[in-house]
Amino acid sequence: MSTDSGEKPAASIWFRLIGRRRPLWLTLGMGILLILAPLVAAYLDGLLDDLLSQGHWRLMLGPGVVIAYILIVAPFVEQAEAGVIDAFRPLVLIDDDSFDRLVVEASRVNPIGEGVAFGLGAVLGVWIGQSWLLDPDAFWLKLVLVPSIGLMFGLLVWTIYVALAGTRLNAELHRQPLRIDIFDTKPFWPVGRQSLIIALVFVGGMVLGMLSSFVEDSILDWRNWLLYSILALVAVLIFFLNMRPTHRVLAAEKKKELGAVQERGLLACRALVARFDAEESTGTLGAEINALVAYERRIQETSTWPYDTAMLRTLFFSVIFPAAAALARIIGELLVG
Repeated sequence: MSTDSGEKPAASIWFRLIGRRRPLWLTLGMGILLILAPLVAAYLDGLLDDLLSQGHWRLMLGPGVVIAYILIVAPFVEQAEAGVIDAFRPLVLIDDDSFDRLVVEASRVNPIGEGVAFGLGAVLGVWIGQSWLLDPDAFWLKLVLVPSIGLMFGLLVWTIYVALAGTRLNAELHRQPLRIDIFDTKPFWPVGRQSLIIALVFVGGMVLGMLSSFVEDSILDWRNWLLYSILALVAVLIFFLNMRPTHRVLAAEKKKELGAVQERGLLACRALVARFDAEESTGTLGAEINALVAYERRIQETSTWPYDTAMLRTLFFSVIFPAAAALARIIGELLVG
């Protein structure tokens, strides 16, 4: 494994099967098959006309679209993590071999946990999928759609588990001796970008899911809203949780620097008072104290989080807008109804 090239070891089953880059035609081909399969099943059950006329076709297309979306965006999540590794190499004060071993060990994900996460998600999907069936007695539709929904939810929960487990690597990197300049936190910004990318990936999945469930019979289904609320919460949680180690080390360095300048300022003030009392010349003490006060103010203004207001604004609107649109749709339908 070479951290300089941005590569990381295949430390999880998820990375080997989902996160690795693959030809776009293959991903799109799998997505198209998953999208067309429920429509073919509905045709065999004689329900295709009802699906098209009542808007239920969006429910049928949802699983295939979301699964294809996960397969497409997963490599970008891995690329963001590789960017963090590359950014930290010059910051971590250990040799290259120790750094590589650290990355390998901290990147490992428990395969049993991965299997449990996928299994729980699949079971949840099969349970929720029962409410997506247009006709509970539709044999072919049930045979195709319910497993597709189970696969979609399995991949979602699996991806959430791996994303949360991935925060361990950030935590381990921040536990090492670091080269920190409290006035230049740009080397830590890849952590903020990674956090935003992961959060937006979950929001994107949430939006696709909401679009597919916006039909008359399911828009008020509490199970769908529970799922979307959980995904939104996970997105915000991962955004801040992933950056918390960076915040911790920057805050500690800021506190250390503030303590040093405040101590020095206190000594200078005492020396100034002593010279006043002794009616001696203060020399350059006044200018030194002013400089220390300005320096202290500059330290206090430094940020200890690797994000800017643009990142927060992007996350806020990406989470709020889909929910607001859905609520507006519900209110409109209730008023019309």
